[in-house]
Amino acid sequence: MERHPKQIHVRMSEREIASAKRLAQELGMTVSDLFRALLQLPAEAVREGGALVVVDRTTAARISREMTRWGHHYNQAVHALNAIAYYLRANDMDAAEVMEELARAERTLQEMQPGIESLRREAAALGEGAIAALAR
Repeated sequence: MERHPKQIHVRMSEREIASAKRLAQELGMTVSDLFRALLQLPAEAVREGGALVVVDRTTAARISREMTRWGHHYNQAVHALNAIAYYLRANDMDAAEVMEELARAERTLQEMQPGIESLRREAAALGEGAIAALAR
């Protein structure tokens, strides 16, 4: 865990302190972590009132696992298509078997599509804001 030996004192109203505490609690972080995250905002985002996306290690690990899972699904579909191509080259499959394997690969890809679209939308939304990482 990184140590933070230096302190900074800021004058704030009671309303601002309550707001900071409430926001930190909603985000599941300490007020100190909240301020560290806010300090990572680019100056133009502060001027323009941009969004801040905070990604902690737990969330980053979840995103990584989900992306890996979708990668496995994609690899399964590609493997099925490669198997079809292999057997077709070897003349070991008849038309019915080819159609069955193609249908299976198509079903796998169609089952993946809603999740892929959801990940695309979420990644695009993340990309629209400034990103701050928390080392905890």
